[in-house]
Amino acid sequence: MSSFKAKDRISQYEETSNFKLLSRVPLIINVNGRGFSKVTSLLDKPFSKAFAECMYSALIHLVQEIDGAVFAYSYSDDIIIVARNDQGTDTLPWYENSVHKISSAVASMTTLYFNNFATAMDLNTMSDPVFIAKCYNAPNMAEATNIIIQKQQKAIQSSLQLACLYELLKKYHKDDIREMLQDSTTDDKINLLKQECGVDYNDYPLAFRRGAACYRTPTVVSFDGEEKIKNKWALDTSLPIFTKEHAFLQNIFKSGRDIFRVE
Repeated sequence: MSSFKAKDRISQYEETSNFKLLSRVPLIINVNGRGFSKVTSLLDKPFSKAFAECMYSALIHLVQEIDGAVFAYSYSDDIIIVARNDQGTDTLPWYENSVHKISSAVASMTTLYFNNFATAMDLNTMSDPVFIAKCYNAPNMAEATNIIIQKQQKAIQSSLQLACLYELLKKYHKDDIREMLQDSTTDDKINLLKQECGVDYNDYPLAFRRGAACYRTPTVVSFDGEEKIKNKWALDTSLPIFTKEHAFLQNIFKSGRDIFRVE
């Protein structure tokens, strides 16, 4: 009778929790900073240009490392990436769609890229920034689009809430501010900023209010003395509101084949 060797048992333990995502459907990767309310407590509020530039640097480097990535969106300390592996019959999923490998690789790379740029900029953080990541499938590109739309809606609400909080803190106690903002609508908050603080919400940078994105755009490049069009990754800090311009995301996501085709 053959014995069940230790290395075989260990391999079995590993495989039992080695979950894999579905192939040929969109891959969504979500990255966010661990405990960043404390890490960024010394930075300008509600918006730090230096911190935003570190996030954008990480975003641009990260998206180029992920096979099949088509779009990346960022707001605050969050990054959301949409990747595909259905562009051809021989297209292989990144890291064989292993949840462990994708999550650990993305978290590590984001931490590395962010900290390299933060160190170069001498960003004043309370401790070393660390990112965590998770990944999951969306059933089709229509739902992947909805995920990005929902993230932008969250970004808009969050930026307005932060603007109100930090501007009102100059005049009021935080407990009073909570009461002032309770059950208030978007318009109420915008008016409150204007009336109480003399601040126009629309004067904040567009990227703070709507987030930023990275995607490929046609770019003219010189090659052997000739100018050619090549799709290159570009950062967009002047995004439209996705719910008002549906074609924006659809035009970016339309390449490849959806599992469920939506007209």
